Amino acid sequence: MKLLMVAMPWQGLDTPSSALGILGQCVRRHAADWEIDELYANLRWAEHLLVESGGTLTPTDYGNVADQVFHGVGDWVFTPALYDVDSYRVPEFAEFLRQRGVNPDAPVAMQRHARGFVRRLAEQIAADPPDLVGFTSTFMQNVPSLALARELKRLVPGIRTAMGGSNCDGLQGPALHRNFPQLDFVLSGEGERSLPMLLDRIASGADLADVPGLSWRHEGRTVVNPPARGALPFAMVPAPNYDSYFRALAETSFAPQVRPMVVLETSRGCWWGEVHQCTFCGLNGSNIDFRSKAPDRIAGEVVELAQRYRVLDLIMVDNILDMKYLNTAIPAMAALDCDLRVHYEIKSNMTRDQLRALKQANVTYVQPGIESLSSHVLRLMDKGVSAAHNVRMLRDGHDLGLNVTWNILYGFPGETEDDYRRLLGKFATLEHLQPPTGAWRIALERFSPYFEDPTQGFMYRRPAEIYDFIYQVPRDELYDLVYLFDTRDQGIVGPIEDELKQGVERWAQAYRGGDLSYRVDDRGRVTIEDRRASWPEETIELDDVHSNVYLGMFQVAGRAGIARRLADSGHQVTGEGLDRMLRWFVDRGLAFEDEERYVAVALDVDPYRRKLIDGREVVASR
Repeated sequence: MKLLMVAMPWQGLDTPSSALGILGQCVRRHAADWEIDELYANLRWAEHLLVESGGTLTPTDYGNVADQVFHGVGDWVFTPALYDVDSYRVPEFAEFLRQRGVNPDAPVAMQRHARGFVRRLAEQIAADPPDLVGFTSTFMQNVPSLALARELKRLVPGIRTAMGGSNCDGLQGPALHRNFPQLDFVLSGEGERSLPMLLDRIASGADLADVPGLSWRHEGRTVVNPPARGALPFAMVPAPNYDSYFRALAETSFAPQVRPMVVLETSRGCWWGEVHQCTFCGLNGSNIDFRSKAPDRIAGEVVELAQRYRVLDLIMVDNILDMKYLNTAIPAMAALDCDLRVHYEIKSNMTRDQLRALKQANVTYVQPGIESLSSHVLRLMDKGVSAAHNVRMLRDGHDLGLNVTWNILYGFPGETEDDYRRLLGKFATLEHLQPPTGAWRIALERFSPYFEDPTQGFMYRRPAEIYDFIYQVPRDELYDLVYLFDTRDQGIVGPIEDELKQGVERWAQAYRGGDLSYRVDDRGRVTIEDRRASWPEETIELDDVHSNVYLGMFQVAGRAGIARRLADSGHQVTGEGLDRMLRWFVDRGLAFEDEERYVAVALDVDPYRRKLIDGREVVASR
């Protein structure tokens, strides 16, 4: 029997699908009766747009739409293919996008090509139809997948279709199955266990009632099997195979413009979230249990991916780094003889030595989940770190040559305008450190603590307005189907939001030319060179006492700790004198303070230190 697994738009053009790469291997190992093929329809869609538009709709336009997850743009583009119409709600959705600062021109132009693309693709599949077509769906892959499933059913009524992925988690999977008859099966939960079982039952004609998390039909009605008991052990997750992606990419006309990256999963769930799930985060879905891959597997899989595909950019798609890897997998990666560029998501309170270990293992991109530089707001998020820890991360990451990706989130119940007034006043102190990519109001996401417990502040909720432009299903079904919800704004509102966004923009502009560095002489005295845009260009020489205080702030320190350091060094300073020194460092922009925790912000002097600007390394100016 034949299985075709499909990655529809809006899978990234520069990365293979982790789901196809892993599940394909599971099927090959555990469903011997099935021949498997993988189709990267996202690449075909980008090629189709390029050709049909005469080159005006480019892969860059594809990427721009793929980034608009919170506006549902990608799903909307494929609505004519789902509903078999020439166009669908163009004027009102275009206005919806304009009101949110999104240019609708490219999505509107793309929508005109969606139905023809789906029809052509379905005809190609139907020419030699497989027994089952499986779709993986995350974020904006629902409507493209549903549209192709519908057209396949029209052309080959007996063909079977299945869908899985994060869009099918929890209540979403059964809702998809109930409302879209073009789906024969929907798998909720981890597919490594359930997909081979489903294939085995189909091949043998056996009953489907024991396939965990499966939605299927019996006498025309949806039957929902209970989910699997417990999380999937990571030993059951094979290394991915991405041969199909690289073959498909090579066949496109735009392949020379794409720098492909491979993705590898070394853990699932979130060890922090098991105990203190961040209040706004729903990314782990219904299963947050943390599991990680055996450390001795990782270096070998990294080498295999790099050598097999001749690609050095590697994205670890974990939600958070397993800290045990710092003594196991990370040293093994550091010992590899390859110039990798690895991306990892990490906790923001990692120490300088821990970050150095990552850098030695060729981890050059980190996403620490900083989200705020206000300790009060971080407590509202249940982040478990202080603002000073986050600033230390920015400083140490910059010193070590890491590209630190982060943003500022706001809109938390309990935050105040004063939180952000104080924060805005500190941006100038930090403008030589990597700026946030933006400031965004949080969304109400399914599976987040804010969604699961309305008493935390979001009592009112309705499916997000974007879905009004996408789905034709009853309102009560929409509640089960979707991931994002509209709710009443909490936290800051009004002019302070604009001031926050403008402050982030000013930071990004100042960062391009700014620098703040220090050096320590043989006597232990500190000299600071200030070349930041918002401060006077100055060389500051600190005396013995001020040097001692400043060096004491390089780890996050409270006033009492700094006082003890001074006393242990033999310096006699009154409490009032210490307060004056601390205030001077903060007011002069040499240290960051929040809730009486201090951290020095100057960077270590190194004439070869490099500064990261827009993902490129340039020699820092002096």
